[in-house]
Amino acid sequence: MENTYQSTKSKYSGTQGTLLVAKNDERIPDFTDDTGSAPINLDQPALIGLTPPFSTRRFPLRPGKTSIGRRDDNDIVLADGSVSSLHAWVIEDNGSYRLMNILSTNGSFVNNERVTEAPLKEGDRIRFGGVELQLHTGISTRKSHAAPRIWVVVGMMGLIGLVALGWFLTR
Repeated sequence: MENTYQSTKSKYSGTQGTLLVAKNDERIPDFTDDTGSAPINLDQPALIGLTPPFSTRRFPLRPGKTSIGRRDDNDIVLADGSVSSLHAWVIEDNGSYRLMNILSTNGSFVNNERVTEAPLKEGDRIRFGGVELQLHTGISTRKSHAAPRIWVVVGMMGLIGLVALGWFLTR
């Protein structure tokens, strides 16, 4: 799936009035993607645009290697003069991510630190030239849904243990 920026304003206008709210009440922008056919899966790893004109964009990451640059043959196309033709790769390996700069002119930055290669984690701010994005791995969302289930199981096991202990002591 290729993600490209086109200057058509309507392409980046979401449904008016749509407001997604995370559990921590942090506003999530009304994201658009290039397919337009399927709802956006917020659990899917992606780079989230922070600077205009990419600030309402969500660029899904591929398993393995995702190429990023200005050329149309990249997985994520950032049509901005400060971005090199092939600027960088985001490499996924068993749920871990790292950024590799591919000899770009203006450099790649992770949390405002210039890097040639760097591990990435949820929420890291990544800059390619003048375009800033944020890494969303989807892991924190999955963990937040899984945590309550674990506590329910642990609580139920504790309750069963207490009932069994009470039954044993009253015999």
